[in-house]
Amino acid sequence: MIKKILFFFPENPFSNRAGNVTRAKTNLTILKLLGYQIDLVGIEDMYKVMEDDTEFDKNVVDNLFLLARRPLKKITSLEYWRYKFSTSKYKSPSNKLLTGYIKESFKKILEAKKYDYVVINYEFWAGLIDDEIPNNSVKIVDTHDWITLNEFYKNPTLKIGERFEEEINNLAKFDKIITVSNDENFVFKGFLGDKVINIPPSFPSHFLSGSEKRYDLIFVGSDNIFNIKSIQWFFEKVHILLPENIKIVIIGRVCRHLEKVKNVEYVEFAETLDEYYYQSKIAICPMLEGTGIKIKVIEALSYGLPIVGTERAIDGFASKSSNGCLVDNRPEIFKDHIISLLQNDTFYQNTKSQAEEYFKNNFTEEKAVEKWKNILM
Repeated sequence: MIKKILFFFPENPFSNRAGNVTRAKTNLTILKLLGYQIDLVGIEDMYKVMEDDTEFDKNVVDNLFLLARRPLKKITSLEYWRYKFSTSKYKSPSNKLLTGYIKESFKKILEAKKYDYVVINYEFWAGLIDDEIPNNSVKIVDTHDWITLNEFYKNPTLKIGERFEEEINNLAKFDKIITVSNDENFVFKGFLGDKVINIPPSFPSHFLSGSEKRYDLIFVGSDNIFNIKSIQWFFEKVHILLPENIKIVIIGRVCRHLEKVKNVEYVEFAETLDEYYYQSKIAICPMLEGTGIKIKVIEALSYGLPIVGTERAIDGFASKSSNGCLVDNRPEIFKDHIISLLQNDTFYQNTKSQAEEYFKNNFTEEKAVEKWKNILM
């Protein structure tokens, strides 16, 4: 009998919009490759806010359910008072989107079919499984990030102790806890033990030699606050130090927040990034804040591109050197790394080889498949 997985991810994982959705889509693809039937659950409001449609790959996902925060306006009195009661009874401390009505809707999906595994993306949606899960389904959470630290970057007045205690308590509800970063794996494992497993982001390798280069630098980013701050810092502090003829391509919704600059091409959405990576010499990752491993860095490594970034670019890496990444927070040195790679072909090829080798040893799909197999045994 084919085993079944209920996979919760609030946004559309097939939107090709950002690193977090790329990771969710990759995991779904791996789970389907392993032979599971997969039902996908999302949040209706998130689809609307993120401008996501409801299209999904039917070769990967069997059914899609979207959960509404509240019932339709045209409902019976009994349904209305049930909704009002569930809303007053349940409020998530850190997730205003998670209503009692969503919890009830999720529970109905669980009760309608026997799922062998329930996969929840993000710690702050742990309230979905507060009630007893039917059929003793194995409960798995993909953390994506160390959420307490992530929220602290956005709000320095955050009560860190209270939020971290909530995060650990939420993670403790699960049978298996997946991290993407070696650093976060170390933190969570100290509190929650061996049920914490590290599965870094994975990609197919796209190494290609001899392709014609149109761009010197490429940056890929959604319009989250960390990407916006980072690329703005690059233009304010580093770009002004570079030769005027440096050609740059920036891809993603982060383009909405940038002023137009000479010799920079802005691509708000690309169905595939292949042609842009193949036509670029160096990927940049000038991240100043944010948690977790940077999926944009892993993706660039999968194309064999050297990376120039700040120290945040290699968060979560097991090795901080010989990984194809040149990192420094000082704008002058950041600039020097770019110029060295562009002007010294031997140095460029050596760094490129390190990038390819580090990727093959750490981030291939084959390694991710084996780790998922061990979890689902």
